[in-house]
Amino acid sequence: MNAVLLLWLGIDRFRHDRSRLAVIVIAICALILVVQQFGLLIVLLLVSLGIYYLKARPTHAGGPVDRRHRFALNMRLDKQSWVLKSMSCWHAFGEVRMDLSMAMPEERETTIVLQGIVGDVDLIVPEDYGLEVEASVLMGQIGWDQQREGGFFHKTRWRSPDYDLKDQKLKLQLFYLVGNIRIRPI
Repeated sequence: MNAVLLLWLGIDRFRHDRSRLAVIVIAICALILVVQQFGLLIVLLLVSLGIYYLKARPTHAGGPVDRRHRFALNMRLDKQSWVLKSMSCWHAFGEVRMDLSMAMPEERETTIVLQGIVGDVDLIVPEDYGLEVEASVLMGQIGWDQQREGGFFHKTRWRSPDYDLKDQKLKLQLFYLVGNIRIRPI
């Protein structure tokens, strides 16, 4: 309560004479208030993260799904051929590189879900795939081909015009708090 009173006095003094002492009092009082409420800030941050991930929970279209939950993820599938199957990966910090032109799909429709707190995702997708993308970053960039859009609370939904006509369909669901997502068609 004393910090609030001093903060109010500091603001009042600053309004009258713009003194340096008033700025110092305001800064110290604001710091004291933040430190005193640090536990509350942590609880609010954790609740916000929980709500974000509950709302961002993706849906899978049936079939087996490879689920991975890790603190750190370094997934590199861009050097040799590999089997493409539906997967869901959650990680705190991660880097994902996938060249889907080297993938051999296991199913006609594949869903790839990547979720994390901080992530750098680079995907190369062949144009003969029907592609549906749902991407969301709280802070960061989402890029498609040569176009890049960034900022805060950025969300993108895109579906290839001939999605229903393609033999191979790929659904990408990418959700990050801080992320750099780049999808490159070839």
